[in-house]
Amino acid sequence: MSGSNPCPDDTFKILLTTDNHLGYGEKKPIIDQDSFRTFEEILKLAVKKNVDMILLGGDLFHDVQPTNYTLFKCTELLKKYCLGDRPVAIEFLSDPTENFRQSNPIVNYEDQNMNISIPVFSIHGNHDNPSGAQQVSGLDIISATGLVNYFGRVTDIKNVTITPILLKKGSTKIALYGLSHIPDQRLARLFHEKKVSMLQPEGDDWFNILVLHQNRANRGSKNFIPTSVIPSFIDLVLWGHEHNCDIEPVQLEHGPHITQPGSSVATSLCEGESIEKKIGILRVFNKSFSINPIPLATVRPLMFSSITLKCPDRDEDYNSADPKEQAKQEVRAEVDKLIFEAIKRQELAGADSLMPFVRLFVRYYCETQVFNAIRMGHDYEDRVANPTSMFKLVNMNLRTSYKVPDLPGIDPRIMDEDIIHSGRLDDHINDYFNHPDRVTEMSIYSTKVLTRAVQKCVDSDDLDAIAHAIEMQERATLDKLIELNPTKEDFDDCFKRVKDQRLQDEDKEITDNFVLVN
Repeated sequence: MSGSNPCPDDTFKILLTTDNHLGYGEKKPIIDQDSFRTFEEILKLAVKKNVDMILLGGDLFHDVQPTNYTLFKCTELLKKYCLGDRPVAIEFLSDPTENFRQSNPIVNYEDQNMNISIPVFSIHGNHDNPSGAQQVSGLDIISATGLVNYFGRVTDIKNVTITPILLKKGSTKIALYGLSHIPDQRLARLFHEKKVSMLQPEGDDWFNILVLHQNRANRGSKNFIPTSVIPSFIDLVLWGHEHNCDIEPVQLEHGPHITQPGSSVATSLCEGESIEKKIGILRVFNKSFSINPIPLATVRPLMFSSITLKCPDRDEDYNSADPKEQAKQEVRAEVDKLIFEAIKRQELAGADSLMPFVRLFVRYYCETQVFNAIRMGHDYEDRVANPTSMFKLVNMNLRTSYKVPDLPGIDPRIMDEDIIHSGRLDDHINDYFNHPDRVTEMSIYSTKVLTRAVQKCVDSDDLDAIAHAIEMQERATLDKLIELNPTKEDFDDCFKRVKDQRLQDEDKEITDNFVLVN
């Protein structure tokens, strides 16, 4: 930050965090409190650091329909740490009806019925997006309590216009742009067609922050948002959705900086999740800024590693008499090393000792080296948090037939199934419905819409997604038939016209507000 000692009265102090995934693992006894414990640590840091506000980058909740317990814990923690008599030093300058979509739009610290000491602002992500016939999300529920300012929700999927929240502290002014999650294919197309606009306030003395929740890593030409689409007037992007912590700001060639705090809880056993979890304290003084990363001490360690077993054709000490036992000895030695490292890491951080996650990829050369991974995992039930999913065995003599992402430094053969098989769900469903051996084809239901509904059910645990997609399509088809009012003789032709129109709409990606936006 430029300037030796900027005046505190003119400096915003904002805690940055994203992907808290409250409720993750709450039905698993060992890890049921992990997401809540770390979220509480984050809120404690907000109080300790005397921040002006907390800014969340999406996926506050892990499930699209959080359980009663998750909503209770979230409410309890926000009330405990974000309510109080400390005055909020931020002026709210914009029209709340343009920024907040709830029935009583108002920034919570100006609500006379609330006593807010630390305001929280959040967009939604792909895990906590609106769902159901009424399009309600967990964030809608929490914002209705007045504990969170929920912004960035898109209502027009054909032309996205983002009106910033305007904030002021002393001489420093911030324009805060929120863009809640939209499927990457859809949003990339909107950017390409220049149908995403961000309204700018008058004057050039605003510090502009964009909060979004999308794929940043290149997962295919249509499955990520290229950083080149970010407007040059944006000073800082808080990028949610990516779980690996890359919080140090990176400046793009055309000007904007990107900070990626990553998740505060590991939700998959992959290498990116094993990177130390952090939050950031953002300080903004006029047009300059700095971010101070703070490691989180309450995160359960994830120890990720890989080993290659002895090769019968290359290693002289290969045990041909009992290769399986030799393999198990090598694996045990590596696991013991990882557990010891996890314990030492927690001791150095002064954190409570938590049983670590361990994920070990074991490369083998012959079938005689293969052991029962689940049975061996049970030997560590009192030492690791995931005894049944510790090991992934990889045959070094086989090459994957899957098209996998190009991730630097990672052998595709040791990538988790959730990465290797990403993007293949569409292919499976399309192959099923469009197989040449099928005698009939669907005339009402859209394969594309059903695919997205299934994807939403899988990704966000939205059990109503498929039923709602079917109901929506039936209603739309019935309305169209009533409009066309065909005779009995014209009925088949009318159905064909409805189907043809639907296919045209799919090509334009405007088939379904429920599925395509959320």
